[in-house]
Amino acid sequence: MLNATTRAGAAQRIKDGVIPEQVAAELGVSRSTLYREQRKHRESVTAQVGQED
Repeated sequence: MLNATTRAGAAQRIKDGVIPEQVAAELGVSRSTLYREQRKHRESVTAQVGQED
């Protein structure tokens, strides 16, 4: 599993245009693992935004 900092970095790299397959390879995980971790990242960001109210 990836930690929160690594998940955030991967999300930023994908946002910057790096293809997910390349990010996954660099992290040494499968593409499906990367997508699962990205979902966790989105959920944590959404939860943090919801707590700001």
